[in-house]
This record gives sequence, structure tokens and C-alpha cells, in this order.
Amino acid sequence: MLIDPFNFFVIPLALTLIFLFVAALIYDVIIFRRRRRRGNPVVYRCDSCRHIYSVPHRTPLARCPKCGNQNEPVRE
Repeated sequence: MLIDPFNFFVIPLALTLIFLFVAALIYDVIIFRRRRRRGNPVVYRCDSCRHIYSVPHRTPLARCPKCGNQNEPVRE
């Protein structure tokens, strides 16, 4: 019985590439959902104690976890 080169090389290669594409697509969707759920953290720097911290949601003022001072965001 002769083995057709098409069946021997192309079909396993195509199946492997399809599997890798689907795995990459699933990974991308999962990472995108995690980033969207987390949001973009806002970075604050305390004016009195110089502590740098982040808050997951955007607020005009955030309380410093060390000294309790209200601070404006440095970077959004």
C-alpha cells in the first residue's frame, strides 16, 4: 500500500496549525477579558509621605494607604 504524500504531511500540518490558531485565539480572548475587567489602574503619589500607590478605578482624589492624605492622580 502506497502512502500519499498529501495525507502524510499536509493533513497533520493543517490540523496542528488549526489547533495552534484556536489556542492563540482562546488565549487572546481570555487576556482581553481580564484586562477589561480589571480596568486601568490610576497611579497616585502622596504629597506628604511620597508613597506611590494605585487605585483600580478613576477618582478625583484617593486616600493614601500610609498616612491617609487625599491626593490627585499623577498618571492615568
